[in-house]
Amino acid sequence: MINDLKRQIVVLAEKTKIFRRIYCAYKRSGATDFPAQVQSRQSADIFDLPKLGAPLPYFPQFYFEDCNYYGILFQFLNYANIEIGDKNLPLHEIYLEHGIVIGNLVRTDSVSLAKKTLTFSSYRAKFIQEKTGKVPSQVGPYIHYCEGLLDAKALSEIKESLGRVLLVFPSHSIGAVASEYDKEQFCTEIEKRKAGYDTVLVCMYWKDAQNGDHEYYQNMGYKLTTAGHRDDLYFLNRLKSIISLSDMVISNSTGTHIGYSLFLNKPNYLFKQHVALVSKSKSGDNLLNQHYHPEVTSTKERDNQLLYDAFSVFEEKISPEQYKLANYIWGFDQIKSPEELKSILLN
Repeated sequence: MINDLKRQIVVLAEKTKIFRRIYCAYKRSGATDFPAQVQSRQSADIFDLPKLGAPLPYFPQFYFEDCNYYGILFQFLNYANIEIGDKNLPLHEIYLEHGIVIGNLVRTDSVSLAKKTLTFSSYRAKFIQEKTGKVPSQVGPYIHYCEGLLDAKALSEIKESLGRVLLVFPSHSIGAVASEYDKEQFCTEIEKRKAGYDTVLVCMYWKDAQNGDHEYYQNMGYKLTTAGHRDDLYFLNRLKSIISLSDMVISNSTGTHIGYSLFLNKPNYLFKQHVALVSKSKSGDNLLNQHYHPEVTSTKERDNQLLYDAFSVFEEKISPEQYKLANYIWGFDQIKSPEELKSILLN
C-alpha cells in the first residue's frame, strides 16, 4: 500500500516541470564523472568491447529516459545549434521514440506527459495519434543528425585493413528482457553468406557484450565491435562509422539498424529465426506483458512479415521495393534541416 501511495504521488508530481528538473539534477549529482567517462570512450578503439560496453552512471539531461538513450536528443540539439540552456527549449517536456517500434505499441504515458513528441515517420505517427490523439513531429532516421565518430582518414585506414565487410547485427536484449536464439544456427547462415567478404564484423549490443554473448562470435573468428553503452552520448556517431565500414548487412531480427543502414546505402539481408524474449526481472515481466498484448502482437507480426519478405534475398543491392518500405517505416523523406529541427524543438 505504501509503495502504491508513493507511485501515486510521483504520478502527480511528474506532471510539473519543477519536479522533472529536480529529479534530473538529483540523479546527475550522483554521477559527476559521467562527462569524463563519455569523453574517454569517444576516443576509444571501436573494437574495444570491454571499455565501450562497460556500465555508465545514470546522468539524465532530459526527464524522459528515451531522450537520454543513444545520445539522440543531445545530437539533435547539436545539429540544430541549440544550447541545452536555451530558455525556449522545453528541456524536460520533449519525448521521442528512441528506436523504431514495429507494430502499434505506443508509450502513451510518456506521450501524454510530453509537450511535444518526435518519431521517425508517418508509419509511427499514425499509431501515436490513434493511441493518444496527439500529432507527433516526423524527423526521419535519427542517424542523419550526427557525424560519424571516425574522421575520413581513420575510417579509410580501418576500411583498408578490414577489406570487404559483412556486418552482422545479432538480435539484442532490451533492458530486463534477454534475447535468446540459436547462435549455432545463425552462425551457420553467416558462414554460408560470408564468401566474397574479407571480414565478418559483428556489432554487439552493450548489454549482450556484458552478458558474455559475444564470446560465441569471437570463437567463430569474427571481428567484434559495439556502438557503445546505451547512455553514451556518441553512440549514434559510433554506429554511423561502424555501418559506413560495411558492404553488406545481415541480421536475425528486425530493428532500427535496418533503416539506419539502408539510409546509409548499405544493402540488408534478414535471416528469419526464432528469437525468444525472456524476462529477467519484474520490470521485464511488465515489458513482456505489453509486448505480447494481442493487439500489439497482431500488428507487430503483420509488419515484421513485410520486412522479412522484402529482405529475404541475400543480394548486395537495394531494390526499389526495399527502399520504398524502409522509407515508409523510417521516414527517409522526413529529414529536417537544422532550421526546421530547431523550429520543431523550440516552438
